[in-house]
Order: sequence, then structure tokens, then C-alpha cells
Amino acid sequence: MSFRIRYGNRCIIWISLIFIFAIGDIDAQNTKKKTIRSKIEYFKDQDQIGRLVTTLKVKEDRNAPLEGVLVHFYSIGDTSKIFFDSISTNKEGQAIFVLNESSNIYKDSLGLMTFESEYLGNQEYLSATSNIRVQTVELSLSFFQKDTVKYISAEVNEIRLDDAIVPVNGVDVFIYIQGTFSLLNIGDAETNHEGKAIFEFPVEMPGDTNGLLTIVSKIEDHDLYGNLESKGKINWGKPILLTPEKHRGLGDTDAPLWMVYTLIVLLSAVWFHYFYIILMIIKIKLSRTKIPPVQELIL
Repeated sequence: MSFRIRYGNRCIIWISLIFIFAIGDIDAQNTKKKTIRSKIEYFKDQDQIGRLVTTLKVKEDRNAPLEGVLVHFYSIGDTSKIFFDSISTNKEGQAIFVLNESSNIYKDSLGLMTFESEYLGNQEYLSATSNIRVQTVELSLSFFQKDTVKYISAEVNEIRLDDAIVPVNGVDVFIYIQGTFSLLNIGDAETNHEGKAIFEFPVEMPGDTNGLLTIVSKIEDHDLYGNLESKGKINWGKPILLTPEKHRGLGDTDAPLWMVYTLIVLLSAVWFHYFYIILMIIKIKLSRTKIPPVQELIL
């Protein structure tokens, strides 16, 4: 009986040791893996096309972008989730999924949408998941003028599940003018109870040849609405007349004067040499006719 007890105790000890070593080995493997920071963002552009952008960065590598790994995108419901697609990250560590009409998206009674992105990890990196909850909203631009003052109006409305339109109060809207290479910020304001943010347009802004300007309104990094953008064109700019720069050349009728004078001098010298040579040839011929033949001189 004592032998059985001792044998049973030994088995329990051995099993416990194996279990402890196994857990320790798993923990050691996990500690060797690098931590991934995941961030998901929602964007909606001028054409009302939504995009989910997930950025993966390696914490231990000074937040270096994680390139070439798959990120899975989902729409989250109350009790289940719908798989969208798996997108590989680019050199900036971003995986971008474009939402379209065929995307089956869960919405609650208020029109709220919940999205999830998941990176499953590998032997080198730990897994990472991020979520975002956004409200369906529209951002629109309009222009009006009172007396001599010009105004830009940005309007923000929530679109509920029953297609009800609800003005949004207290949202920061930023206004930019589209430049050749970047955006020029000309102001920001909060929406009022009507969901409108009003901006006074600057007195003088350079436009294109017709005075057209591209105005861009944005909602940036909002907790509920994400990032939205709307654009509009208006001929409130100062027209810029593009006069082609004249490059005077040798073949032009309005060539530089120093070039004209130089050419005249050079051509005159050439023609002078031509006339001088012709004159010398004529003189030689005339001189030969005046010299008597050699036989006459001997006689």
C-alpha cells in the first residue's frame, strides 16, 4: 500500500514538473515575440466611399511599420461578425480595405457601425486586434454671399437607420484651399444646432486662370465619425494670367541685340574676304594681259 502511494506521488510530481516546464517554455516563447501596436481608422471621401485603414507598428523596433503581413477585416454585430477580406500591409505598415455597396455591414438602430481588424501574429510577432465604432454621417459644402462678404458653409448630418437626417452640433470642421502640392488651412469652426459651420472667405486668394478655387472641408480624427472630406469649386479667386516667358534665340525676329551685332560683324568679315579674293583674282588676270610674251622680249 505504501509502495502504491509513493509511486502515485512520484507520478504526480513528474506530471507537475512537466506541466511547469511546458508553461515556462510557452512563456519564454511569448516573451521572445515582439509586440504589435494596431490602430484602425475610418475614412470617407468626397465620393462617399468609406475606407478602413489599419496601421501595424512594432513596439520594440521604435514603432517601425510592419510590412507584408495579412490583416483581416470584419463587421461586428451583436452576436456575430462578418468577414470582409484579408489585406496585406504596405511599406508604411498600412492595410486598406475599401467599403462598397456589396459590403455587408452591421448597423444598430442608430446607424452605428462597428469594425474590427485582426492580425494573427507569427513566430516573431504577437497577435493584435483593434476596433472602431462609427456613425454614418454626411459632410457637404455650399457657398453664399451677403453684400460684399463671401461665406463658406459646411454642413454635417447624421444618417440614421431609417434614413432620418439629424443635424450634428459641436463638431470641429476644418476648411482648406487645395494647392498644387498641399492644402492651405484658412480656418476651423464648430457646427451649430443646425449642423452648419460658417466661414468667412478671405478677401484675396489666387486662383487659376478663371479664378476657380477648390475648397476642401474636413472632419479629422473624430471619435464617432472618423475622418470625412468634402470638396467644392467656386470662382472666388483672383485670376492669374499666365504669360509665356519669351526666350530670344538666334533664329527669332527679336533675337538679343548683342547676338545680332555679333552676327553682322562676322558675316561682314566673311563677305569682305570673299570680295577681297575675287578682287585679287581679277587683278592677277589683268596684270597677265599687260606682260608681253617671252619670245617678243628675246627679239
